[in-house]
Amino acid sequence: MGILDKLFAAANAVKAGESLKKPATWKNRQMLMNAFLVIIGTIPQFVNIELSDADINSISFGLAALAGVLNTYFTAATSTRVGV
Repeated sequence: MGILDKLFAAANAVKAGESLKKPATWKNRQMLMNAFLVIIGTIPQFVNIELSDADINSISFGLAALAGVLNTYFTAATSTRVGV
């Protein structure tokens, strides 16, 4: 199964509200993505970027909010035991 087939299968599972074949793997990757987003959010603190602190904070908080909403949706949509 190629990477595109896996992406389409995941999208179909989210759309249909189905549980994935390996939900533990999916959940572990979601948690890894959260850690990755935290690391990305700290990069501007260590790199000289020509933006104001307010702009950097706005971008970081916006991305964190979007990621949080998407992560919550994906968790609920791909699990038969969790949902709204």
